[in-house]
Amino acid sequence: MRAVRRHATTLILVALAAAAAVVLFVLDRGAVSTDEAERRKKHLLEAFRADEITEITVTMAEPGAPPGARRTARITRGEVDDAGQRPWSVEIDGERHPADEPTVDRLLGTLEFATAERRVSAEASDPAALGLASPRLSIALAMGPRRERLLLGGSAPTPPGAVYAEVAGRGVFVVTKQLAAALDVPPDRFRSRSFVPYPAAELSGLWLDGEGGARRFERAPWGGGRGAGFRFADGSPEGSGLRVSAPELDRVLSALGRMQAEAFLTEEEAQQAAAAGGPQVTLTLLPGEPSAERGVIDLGGPCPGKPDHVVAVRREPTRAAACVPASALEPLTVEASRFIDLALVGAPLDEVAEVKLAAGERSLELARAGAEWHLRAPEDRPVPTETGRALVQAILDVRATRLLPAASDLVALGLAPPRATLRVLSTPPEGPGDGAPRERIETLEIGAERGGVVRVRRLEDGAIAEVSAASAEALLPSEVSLRSMEVFDFEPDRVTALRIERAGLVQRLRRTGDSAWQLVAPSGEGLEVDDGLAEELADVLGNLKAERWVAADAGQSYGLGAPRLTIDAELAAATGPGRAAEEQAPARAVRIQLGAKAGAGSFARTGDSAAVFVAPAALEAAAGRLLLRRDVFVIAPQEIARVTLSRGDGRGAPVVIESSARGFTVAGASDPADAIATAASVRDALADLRAEGAVALGRPERHHGLSPPRLQIVVELTRPRAVPARAGGSPPRPANGSVRIAIGAGDSFRGTNVVYARRDGVDAIYAIARSRVRPLLDAAGLGGEGAVR
Repeated sequence: MRAVRRHATTLILVALAAAAAVVLFVLDRGAVSTDEAERRKKHLLEAFRADEITEITVTMAEPGAPPGARRTARITRGEVDDAGQRPWSVEIDGERHPADEPTVDRLLGTLEFATAERRVSAEASDPAALGLASPRLSIALAMGPRRERLLLGGSAPTPPGAVYAEVAGRGVFVVTKQLAAALDVPPDRFRSRSFVPYPAAELSGLWLDGEGGARRFERAPWGGGRGAGFRFADGSPEGSGLRVSAPELDRVLSALGRMQAEAFLTEEEAQQAAAAGGPQVTLTLLPGEPSAERGVIDLGGPCPGKPDHVVAVRREPTRAAACVPASALEPLTVEASRFIDLALVGAPLDEVAEVKLAAGERSLELARAGAEWHLRAPEDRPVPTETGRALVQAILDVRATRLLPAASDLVALGLAPPRATLRVLSTPPEGPGDGAPRERIETLEIGAERGGVVRVRRLEDGAIAEVSAASAEALLPSEVSLRSMEVFDFEPDRVTALRIERAGLVQRLRRTGDSAWQLVAPSGEGLEVDDGLAEELADVLGNLKAERWVAADAGQSYGLGAPRLTIDAELAAATGPGRAAEEQAPARAVRIQLGAKAGAGSFARTGDSAAVFVAPAALEAAAGRLLLRRDVFVIAPQEIARVTLSRGDGRGAPVVIESSARGFTVAGASDPADAIATAASVRDALADLRAEGAVALGRPERHHGLSPPRLQIVVELTRPRAVPARAGGSPPRPANGSVRIAIGAGDSFRGTNVVYARRDGVDAIYAIARSRVRPLLDAAGLGGEGAVR
């Protein structure tokens, strides 16, 4: 006891010293150091420590509200979450919501670097006169032990748009219009724009009701990213467990991502909007976390004052109403039948790791090795990348024409036993929850052919698909599928002659001594070959690659018993002193035939092989057209003496454009400026009147709209040419010194909106882009009569 008494004074002094140290530490944390003060002497806030800010309170006078009415957003920083972040939340009107992190970050960045234009003297700092007694905006910060408060008041005289600002403890300042606008954030803007309560990756199921019918989707055991891992839920009319189309469901999940609140609505506003037009779709989100509540959102109906938005009312797990982009609605109204997956294999190409095809003793096994492919059976060797990709892509492209009931008679369908099997192993991204599969194995059983149709059972979900016999060839082991993709490989300038035959038409072209092309057939007045189109076809042929190989022998299948298009080319010998021995080649002829369509391309074979491949669409695009020159309507400005535009219906007086030393003008026009502008547009249009291509030979048919034409154009030339120009030179000019052009009906040609046109002296009908013809129609007074017929 004496020892304790002896040291009591010492212990008390130590305790007091420790308490004083704590007090000094706390006070020191709140104080502004000399370095900090020097660093921030030009800023509004004397101190700013972002990591120590735990609360922001923003109070704003509401526009249009009674004087003194204020709205407050209280923004607080939470504890560290699983991602190592401290998320913000905001309380508005007594309700707490997740905060919009970017908006909070922008406000803090603005406050950190805010500077004043000038300080207002204490004598002139009357709060009432400067609008600071009842400020339009108040921002308060809790920053460790420090408290900062900033007020925005009334307008300052200079600079334009400037306002008065008061910083607690520092005085009154003038700040710029830009700074005031950056600080002037309405409380609702601090609320997170995310309206959907759960991201797609956290969903175990998704229901859609309303427009489009009842659709029930659930997460499937085979996993996969985004829409790839879903199936129809139990009780679905489409079939319980049936695989959902990943691309179609991806559109739904993308719509959820776009469902951002543009503006939040009050309960009264939401009810008024519902009365004007109720919800079109009810969306139910089932979270993967068992303890989490489901989400329910009603979507549809016009949003007040926002024509490109619709009303969304979230009923669960928390209630809210907002305007969201209308584009989010359409994918949610798609009927259930569109969600049925008709693809036989669901894995995308970049996730496929192995493929094994087996039929009896025949097998073909392919595996990915990084970006390359390797053949394991029937032999062990590397496979060119494009060959491996083409084989796998051919399998992925096979789609069912329809799905049969799962209880169908397998024997009658040729599936018991199956004649072949296909196994695809893929590595999808990890799905939500623990234990999500890292490998996905899809197995197909391929049945016997029955009347040109093959049935395939998809073991993953039990679906029985019906596909054409030609499509099913991609599912069977065939060494032809491993052929090189190269079909032809020769220099285009070796092509000396071309013959293209299609139903009712044969075109023959021959290259002349100066490398230009000459049209041998068909014959007709003014017909000449287009050098550019001929060279394009020669180039496509010389570099032709198969999209995929299909079968070793076509027989009469694939539409090749009666080809739609046959292309013959004669090749000159590749010889000369500058060529290496391996680069030299004898003269030869090549042939390729196109049969039925195969997607965008066509089934095809060459003249020296029975093997069938899919030729790219570019081949038919180059060979399946009339190879006639496209510049027959082009007239250079310096060759124009007079242009007469006449309506085909005979109404109105012709419009005459004349050339003079002062330029082009409309004859007899009352407004000289307008006349010069109109004449210039006609001149430029004629110089740019290049056709998209020839569409027919001989006399026009009724649908061309050229008897009578919509517009008749007569161009009188300054230098008439007695003899048409050779192919490759300028467009031919008639001996009589004028060109007559007829413009007819509208149509679509190779994806372009066109009008039909004909020129006297050229025995063909052409298609010209409407945009090129529009100035001529406008000048003739036809532009305001609606679309070209």
